[in-house]
Amino acid sequence: MEEYVKAKKLGTAAFRQAVLKGEYPCVENLESITDTKTLARVPLGIIQIPMDMITGTLNEARGRSFARNFMPLMEEGTEFAYKWAAVYKAQETIGINDPVKVFEYKHRFYVQEGNKRVSVFRYLKSPTVTADVTRIMPEEKDSLYEAFLTFYKAAPVYEMDFTSASSYRKLCKIFGYSEKETWTKDNVQRLQSMYYSFRRIYEKTGNEASISDAFLLYLSLYGIEGIRRESETVIATRIRRMRDEIKVKKEKDISLVEAPQTAKATPKIPVLDLPVPDPLQLLTGRKKLHCAFIYDESPMTSPAVFEHETGRIFLENSFQGRITTEKYENCPSGEALRKALKKASENADVIFTTSSLQMDETLRTALASPDIICMNASLNQNVGAVICYDARTYEAKFLLGALAASLSKDHVLAFIADYPVYGTLAEINAFAIGAALIDPLCKVYLAWSETLDSDWKEQMKRLNIRMYCTEDSSFADNAEYGLFRLEDDESITNLACGVVNTAVYYEKLAKMMLDGTFSTSRKKAVNYWWGMSEGVVDVNLSGSIPYQAKKLITLLKHALMEGTLDPFAGELHSQNAVIQDAYAPRMKSSDIVAMDWLSDNIIGTLPPKEMFTRKAQDMMEVSGVGKDQ
Repeated sequence: MEEYVKAKKLGTAAFRQAVLKGEYPCVENLESITDTKTLARVPLGIIQIPMDMITGTLNEARGRSFARNFMPLMEEGTEFAYKWAAVYKAQETIGINDPVKVFEYKHRFYVQEGNKRVSVFRYLKSPTVTADVTRIMPEEKDSLYEAFLTFYKAAPVYEMDFTSASSYRKLCKIFGYSEKETWTKDNVQRLQSMYYSFRRIYEKTGNEASISDAFLLYLSLYGIEGIRRESETVIATRIRRMRDEIKVKKEKDISLVEAPQTAKATPKIPVLDLPVPDPLQLLTGRKKLHCAFIYDESPMTSPAVFEHETGRIFLENSFQGRITTEKYENCPSGEALRKALKKASENADVIFTTSSLQMDETLRTALASPDIICMNASLNQNVGAVICYDARTYEAKFLLGALAASLSKDHVLAFIADYPVYGTLAEINAFAIGAALIDPLCKVYLAWSETLDSDWKEQMKRLNIRMYCTEDSSFADNAEYGLFRLEDDESITNLACGVVNTAVYYEKLAKMMLDGTFSTSRKKAVNYWWGMSEGVVDVNLSGSIPYQAKKLITLLKHALMEGTLDPFAGELHSQNAVIQDAYAPRMKSSDIVAMDWLSDNIIGTLPPKEMFTRKAQDMMEVSGVGKDQ
């Protein structure tokens, strides 16, 4: 009974705390959440379940006896108290082997029989309990729960309780499995053992975020051996370094910075007309910068890497010795990337990695070297220690769409995209909206170049389409780039091309770092997203364009830069819904980046991930549109 009194004090404290927060003070009951009698049931048999995932009872009557932490609330001296104490004594003397009976609903457990046993085990801080489990299938679709069910079928582990559906796929990949591939019994046990080892250390550090999310982040950065072979001291040190990153992941609040910060003008002394030093700038500004650029490919084989290399050379040549650089080529991932990052971190003040697939290793370096500014060329990444940067290329595609419609003779255009990562659908839709602005009858046929069965040229040829917009390229010998027209003799006439001025981008970033206006806070996810008004995005027009068309594009470009025109302001229609009405302001930047719909004048679809090439799937895993759906 002494133990019951102690447990009751814990329950009373939890009850009062819940009341003060305006929360329901007792455990949840399943019957108030859903109609358990009409939903399908799936018996799972007798298994070990995590104690902290038991959140309630089947009905309210039993639930009122327990606080939210499953500690008892009934007064000592009651029949309930004596039974609880008897269960406690039985567990301590002979051990209780009988399984409790629970329902599982949306990855949480609700006790049907054995509430006191659960309360006693929770009081004794047992991590698991043996249970006879029946799953109740929800009626409505839930992408996160469906991802868990797919994972559980392959690896029956309840402890993996992620807040993002894509995390289950990522965990499988770390252990060398595809999403639906069945795990061996040894690997299932190894996963559970690693999880509880990590959890024991994690809880000592005082973090409050999801243990599963933190566990996956740790595995992503340090691998399986980072738990199996490292000491508790090393793991605890790494977890403490991850503290801010874990909070960033939990908050899921990405700050899109759409213009460079500028240093405040310093006041002048009237008599001498000399500038007064800004104390903050003296403390935060830098005299020199050494920048390391780490490329996934070579500038000679990749247009994207060629653009970054152009920016690096510009920095090297334009700051009169204040900026020095080094580069590493063909470091997409794995050991080559790790070696490059380790070497770069010895001397660099800033490290630029230029592919989203390099993010995990970049983050690992950032956590180990907090004095180094680490940046990754990607978009919509919920990462605090690494600052991301990309360009608002949809603005250029909007102008190309308007130009294409003005030059088309048959109201039909084609847009060839590679794969749907963040920002890609904004480009596609901006092109289609720009075309419709000039020609309301215009239709845009959409094809994907990175699907397994892609033959977009033959597809468009059958449709007799002559005007194409494809990926922009820095390589002069690539004829099928930007906006081009297929002539009657099958020759290609290049008309225009979107441009990302990486030299300008890197110049502005470097100036911010040198003058102390560049924020290095790691407590928030920051993504730089600059466009035409910042001089980062532009459109190059060929000499074959009629002067009236050039004048049109110039007018539209100025309106974009001034903010009086935007493709995603006003009335917008997707293929099956009205997105916003005619008086709506510009969509929020976060919605533009992550949009998962196609404009109503587009003929085409978003194929399933499985239809894309391996490289495309890898990119989509990191930054794919709707990756959690």
